[in-house]
Parts: sequence; structure tokens; C-alpha cells
Amino acid sequence: MSVSITPMILAAGHATRLRPLTDRRAKAVVPFLNRPLLDYTLAWLRRHGFTRVVINLHHAAASIRDTYGTRAFGLALEYSEEPVLLGTAGGPRWALERLDEWALLVNGDVVARFGLGRLRAAAQEGSYGAVLALYGGAAARGYPLCRGDGGRLVGFPGDGVEGTVAGVFTGVHLVRRELLETVPAGVFCGIVDPLYRACLREGVPLAAVPVGGLWYEAGDPDRYIDHQLDCLAGERLAFALRGKRRVMEGGWADPHAHLENVRPEPPFLLGAGVRIKHGARVRASVLGDRARVGPGAVVCESILWHGAIVGPECRLRRVVVMDGVRVPGGTVASGVVFTPEGARPWRRAGSPA
Repeated sequence: MSVSITPMILAAGHATRLRPLTDRRAKAVVPFLNRPLLDYTLAWLRRHGFTRVVINLHHAAASIRDTYGTRAFGLALEYSEEPVLLGTAGGPRWALERLDEWALLVNGDVVARFGLGRLRAAAQEGSYGAVLALYGGAAARGYPLCRGDGGRLVGFPGDGVEGTVAGVFTGVHLVRRELLETVPAGVFCGIVDPLYRACLREGVPLAAVPVGGLWYEAGDPDRYIDHQLDCLAGERLAFALRGKRRVMEGGWADPHAHLENVRPEPPFLLGAGVRIKHGARVRASVLGDRARVGPGAVVCESILWHGAIVGPECRLRRVVVMDGVRVPGGTVASGVVFTPEGARPWRRAGSPA
């Protein structure tokens, strides 16, 4: 017997770990390999046969509405706007009337390419309150790990329980509607703490389903850069490379990118209208459409958004240059974001929000 599922993308949060990239836009529309993060999730859900999706909104809600409207990638988009931020459980509770028997929750900063068959099968068993996708691939290194026992989740990171290491919680999970109904309406509530931890204490079983394939979580500055470069180096996300020309292993460029006797060093991705001037060096970087790199400049392990301009003789490492921002010639910088208001340091993982 099949179960009825409504996918819901959690895109309401302030994404403080990604500031200043998310000062004026939702994390779900931050560029990842020159496409909004949400593109990947919408395309993935459509390939799994879904025809509608709910997206919750709060911070910078217009940045999502204006990008996608009411239909994208063959999906009807329904928005659940929260007057105040309600959290990863409170948000789905607020949208409960839009959800079916199960909600497939997906974090807005996730890029996932794995099958959902095993999650559906676990939901069909009928005994679980929720079914969590856990990942153990290379992109999970450095994340805290969950514990499992015989297909059941027995502990989250920090719980101090015994059990087999089951993998990283991906932010992709099926939640039974009845469990969401236990959350007070209109009240902030997290999904892991307190809801799932309460399930573990009270004996409500949670399924731990290992998944393979591809998974990235672009939730902090280092991972935002590193996951894009890893994806290019392994040529792992064909969806992002459609229409691009494979220049070399790990190196891709739009046919209308213009290089003045310059040979970028992989991994790299160059968008349409990119211009790299003679004498410049670009290594392990992503350049958005119409980005410019001036003569003698060095750009390394960096992300240039659409229309970004790097002046001559700059030395940039692990930076992000936002849409249309010009970096003055001769600038030397590392670990910063160039915003319309000027250069700002990354908020590193673990620093105050």
C-alpha cells in the first residue's frame, strides 16, 4: 500500500551562518554552481514524480517568490509564509492543512541526489513517527554522526548513547502528519530538539535509513565553497553543467566565456559572458555569468557571482564577490565577502550569530 506524501522545503530561516550572503536573500536562492540552491531540490523532487511542493517563507520571502512564482520545474509551488519564524517543526505545523499523510521535509540549503524508495518503504511499514535519511559519504566528513540500531535511530549527536554509527542527518526526512499535530500551532519548535528527542524518550520509533548518491549541505562559508569545488572536481552534478563545455577534467565553461590566452586551473566553472584578461590566474573557482577578472589578478578557491568584477593585480583567496560588486585593483583579501557595502569577513562556524 502506498502512502501519500507532500514535499515541503524549509526555506524560512535567517541562515545566519551564511551571512552576509543571506542578509537580503533567502538561503534557498543563494547561488550554488551558478544556480539558486532551490533549483536542485525542485528538479530532484520532480524526477521523483511529485507535482506540487510547499515552501515555507519568512526571511527575505520575496527573493523566493520573485525567482520562482507559482510554478517551476513542472511543480506547482505553494507558499506558507510565517508571520514569525516558527522553526523546523513549527513551520510544517503551520502548513499542516497543505500536507498529506506524510510530509517530506527538505532543508533549503541542501543539494541531494539520492533515491527515496527506502524512505517510502519504511513509511509504509506503519510503525514509525518519522523516517530520517542518513548519509555517510565523503561530503559528510566533519559533521556529527547519529546512532542507529537495526534500522532504528537511537541517538542524535551529543546524546551519549551506544549504537552503530548510522551517518549524518541530511535534513531530508519523512514525518508523519500525526506527529506534527502534537506541535502547538503558531509556536516556535525545532524538529530534532525537542520533537525527535522526545520521540526517543517516549518510545516513538524513528527510522534511520542510510542513503548513497550525492548530498551537500551549504550551510556555512567553508562548506559553501568546498562543496562546489568538490562537485566540480568529481564532475558529480550534471544538472549544474548543462549547456557548458568540458574544457578539461574538472573544468567547465560556457561556450560564450572569453579567455584572453588564459588557462584556468581546475576545478572551475565559468558562466556565460565571463571575461578573464591576459595575465590573470584563476584556480579552483566558480565565476558567474558576465564576471570579469582583470589583468594580473589571482583568484583562488573563490566564488564570483553574476556580474562580479575583480580589478587588475588583485590577490583573492577563499572569497565571495556578490552580484555586480567591483573589487578595486590591487586588493589582497582572504576569507571575506565583497558586498555592495564593502568587504565583510565571513561569520565562521561556531561564532556568535
